[in-house]
Amino acid sequence: MDLQTKIYTTEDSDDSFEKLTAGDQGDTAEILCVDDPQNTVIGDGGNSGEILVSATVDDGIAALELLERFLEMESLEEREPYIETHTDRADLVDSVLNGKLPDVLKISVDIRETDSIEQIVDFFYHVDFEDKDGGVNPQTMLVRKRGDQAPKVVVDPFLDLFGGRFESFASKPSKEAGTFELIVSAGAFCYDDVPGPEKKFTLKILTQEDSREIAKAYFGKQSKIGRMLEDETSGFAYGQAKACTIFMRWNNEEDPLNPFLEALDIKELNWNP
Repeated sequence: MDLQTKIYTTEDSDDSFEKLTAGDQGDTAEILCVDDPQNTVIGDGGNSGEILVSATVDDGIAALELLERFLEMESLEEREPYIETHTDRADLVDSVLNGKLPDVLKISVDIRETDSIEQIVDFFYHVDFEDKDGGVNPQTMLVRKRGDQAPKVVVDPFLDLFGGRFESFASKPSKEAGTFELIVSAGAFCYDDVPGPEKKFTLKILTQEDSREIAKAYFGKQSKIGRMLEDETSGFAYGQAKACTIFMRWNNEEDPLNPFLEALDIKELNWNP
């Protein structure tokens, strides 16, 4: 797999991020710009004395080039210097990172988020892999730049979604609870066959913002997540796909014959190991 950069932009500005990161090196995987990358600031960088972090064009180029190289690598040994993770190395050795990844059909620049408090710039990308049946496996990947350090690929969300960790957890009821870095979207109603649907909301688990859900979890209207949805300042809203760190379990108590995935808490409104 030989990825080469090719970016199409909705803007024609000569100094736009996409224009300056465009390459003309040939056609393999296609890199598209979904929207103009945003520079969303998270946290108070106004009157608190915090130093605002901003992403330069060079930062964007470096992040994209790293992602391309990362996707071409074929072993954990190659990838390890370029990753950020809280996963034990033994588990990394047994993961999809220790081998060749499927062919990449398309890379799309998604959004850029800046956290002035943590001195972090996050670059999100939509990556479409070819699946084993010749179709498309849509995923979301994150490249993070901390302060003056070189960017790194944040791999825990990738392992949860593409690597199958969440799929394994969600495939059958268990007594275990788990924390996963996922993309979720909350629905204001519950029409599914779960105990007490009139008292619950639905949480769709996604791999990309507009992709079909891969699973559903549920939470009470009066739960912590339910209260977040009623708080306009929480940063979490109905129907808004959001990269989050979610704590969940299998609820086997309400109806032992009909267990369901229960979302207990949104620990972070980001992917931040």
